[in-house]
Amino acid sequence: MKASLFFLVYFVTAALIAAFIAYPLFELAQNDAFQFESWVTRSALLLLMVGIIPTLKYFQLSARSIGHNSTIRSFFSRFFVSFVIGLGILSVVIFLLIYLDIRTISNTDSLSFKLILKAFFAGLVVALIEESLFRGLFFTLSKKWHGVVVAIVISSFFYALLHFIKPIEHIDNSALHWLSGVTVIMNAFSGVLLMDVTDFLALFVVGTLLALVRYRTGSLAYCIGLHASWVFLIKICKDLTDKNPQSDWLFLTGHYDGIIGLLSVGWLLIVIAVYVTYINKSTIPSPA
Repeated sequence: MKASLFFLVYFVTAALIAAFIAYPLFELAQNDAFQFESWVTRSALLLLMVGIIPTLKYFQLSARSIGHNSTIRSFFSRFFVSFVIGLGILSVVIFLLIYLDIRTISNTDSLSFKLILKAFFAGLVVALIEESLFRGLFFTLSKKWHGVVVAIVISSFFYALLHFIKPIEHIDNSALHWLSGVTVIMNAFSGVLLMDVTDFLALFVVGTLLALVRYRTGSLAYCIGLHASWVFLIKICKDLTDKNPQSDWLFLTGHYDGIIGLLSVGWLLIVIAVYVTYINKSTIPSPA
């Protein structure tokens, strides 16, 4: 399938370029604050984002055509509304995790302004990057080539897959060379083989909901708001609660972040069904 092949080449190209530029960047910076693999993965992420620009030009697309079509005022309005809705959606999952004793309230950590600010900006950055890439560029091209249904499936598949492409072993910073980046990339892609199926399914369903919102509203602003709120709440929940390995319901959460899993899959499928079935289409602008 054209879209799948293109996205695979897109990912691999960014990864390989990152593999070769990370070593000179690491040597130039002379900073051991981060492991070398962090330089590789962050370089790859940067290239994935930068690659959007020439790709748009090549396929004669624009930022507006991939979903960045809101005025500043309407963006903040849509972002705020969807952020609040997103908090409501994920709060149900977190409440059930605590109620079922899958996660327990931490006795040592407490909510602080610093934590809120850190979680919010992390959510915003992650959402801007991933939504521009998956519900923006990838969704638009897939829809153009194969139609809406395939676009939803493919963009969600690659979105879920990306979360498992990460190094599973540390590389020795004192024995680096020009091909060390390639070693990191191969190690990162091998991480896909170790992923938990329920974690992948949960992220796929998340991607599906976001893709549906992208299609129904025609705007990435709503997707960014939803995504940012989920990252925000997950980071706060992980700081303020602990996973209970003794819980009888532990199977409802996966291994990825201790939050998503079968429980979130079930709940999000209900949300998707309600969204597709009951949301009044007449209140939603035409898809872009």
